[in-house]
Amino acid sequence: MRSKFVPYDPVEDVNKAPQCAMQFVIAEKEEFFDNKDHALKAFERFAGTKKLVVIPNITHYGIYFKAHQQAQKLAIEWFDKYLKP
Repeated sequence: MRSKFVPYDPVEDVNKAPQCAMQFVIAEKEEFFDNKDHALKAFERFAGTKKLVVIPNITHYGIYFKAHQQAQKLAIEWFDKYLKP
């Protein structure tokens, strides 16, 4: 069975939605990917409205648990400012 993620490359595809404001919320202590090669590179390449938030002293899954309320608040504020109809 072929993976559906094989053709997915967010760094290369980031500008496929230039009209959509993007907020990048990343874990400072990301352990699965090098932020420089992934999130930060995608952020730098994106030509549209953007914001980068690095949550300090948090790991990949920490954003979903320990920093969940902070990440959720950031997402709601971003949605209300740029994406809400």
